[in-house]
Amino acid sequence: MIIQNFVGIMTLVLVIVFLFIFFLIFLRKRHFVFNPKELQYIKSHWIRIIDMFHSHPRDAILDADKLLDYALKTKGYEGSLGEKLKKSGRLFSDIDSVWAAHKVRNSIAHDMDEMDEKYLRLALQNYKKALNDLGAKL
Repeated sequence: MIIQNFVGIMTLVLVIVFLFIFFLIFLRKRHFVFNPKELQYIKSHWIRIIDMFHSHPRDAILDADKLLDYALKTKGYEGSLGEKLKKSGRLFSDIDSVWAAHKVRNSIAHDMDEMDEKYLRLALQNYKKALNDLGAKL
């Protein structure tokens, strides 16, 4: 009788643990998928950023940085973009390229020096890759 009760309790505990783990995985996966409204927002802003890049590349980089910040905010990350990147680094296939793009943004925002367009173009490509890593499908 005692053994049957023990087996029954252990089975119940295992079922509860299994359901808890399944629930956590489900919530985590759901958390990392953009809803249709967020996805549309990201895609429409990306198109605007690409159009802007041809005439105002520095402004386009600033906006791409803001868009990445928005995407991470919708994923539940808080703080400055730098803080969000520190917390979310595992989401990106190449976090170093994301940091490089963000550093280009910082140079634009804080320095008045001209920057070679190849660096701006690379930063834009890195932002696109980062947004795609998050599921933006650009």
